[in-house]
Order: sequence, then C-alpha cells, then structure tokens
Amino acid sequence: MSTPTIFLFVTSSGRAKDAPELVRETVAAGWKTYTILTLNVSSVLPPDEIYGVPGSHAIRGYKDPPLNRFPFGTMLVAPCTFNTFNKLALGLADNLATSMIADALGARCPIFIAPSMNHGLWNHPQTRISEAKLKEWGCTIIPPYIDEKVVTMASITDILQVLHQHFK
Repeated sequence: MSTPTIFLFVTSSGRAKDAPELVRETVAAGWKTYTILTLNVSSVLPPDEIYGVPGSHAIRGYKDPPLNRFPFGTMLVAPCTFNTFNKLALGLADNLATSMIADALGARCPIFIAPSMNHGLWNHPQTRISEAKLKEWGCTIIPPYIDEKVVTMASITDILQVLHQHFK
C-alpha cells in the first residue's frame, strides 16, 4: 500500500496558529505532508513555524516539487477563511493555494475544508451558497465549532478523525 499524501493549505485565520500541531500530527500518522500557506498567514505566525515542522515538505512557489506532477493526493484547507472558502466555490485561482486547489478539484482529488471565520461571515448568504456548491463538487466540509460567541475551525482531533476515516 502506498503512503497517503496530504497537501495542507493554511489560510490566515487566527486558527493558523494551530497549523504546526496539525502538520506534526499528519507527519506522525505516516502521511507524506506538503504545506502551502497563503500570503497573509505571516500576520498570524511566522511561516517557518509551519514550514519548519520536521518531516513536512514546504511548497513556497509554483516551481517547487512536486508541482511538476501535481495534482495528486488529498487536499486539506485548514483553517479556511471566508475569503478562501468563497474563492474556491467561485473558481477563483489568484494565488498558489487557490490555484492548486482549483487544479485538484478539476482532477477530482479528495478535498477537505475546515472553515474558520466570525459569526457574521459564517452567516453571510454567500457562505451558504459556497458551502452548497463545494459539497456539490464533492468537497467535504469539516463542520466548524459554533457557539454563541465563535465559529472556529474543528479541533485537530476532529480533523484527524475525518482524515483517518478517509485513508482507511
């Protein structure tokens, strides 16, 4: 059996601070893990805190391997901001992350999305439209944690549970 490959796309939600732990866990699970960050992640934490996790493979630009043979593997967008969530549903590919995900979507690679945004953005009409479109296209939305104060990315444990189920 071949080693599962996961491409982890990290966007600039405050929950990006959890990305190093998520990367460590995917590597510990034995999955070949590639990390791709949107530009604004640096406003949440230094990119090297994610890129530098031992065992992970950073993709920082369009010429980095394995992009010469992409798309393949499983895609995970965690956390996924309102902006990226809606770009994906609208077919916009204006940066490395959204271009790779659009390519993977067209190639029918498995795509998992863990949204993280504030209540107003989660309740925005476009979010519901985008959620329905992404599901229609075969993406799996990992439900966020929602209470009266926050809408935040699912826990690392919940995300890993979904991925372990996928890789069975």
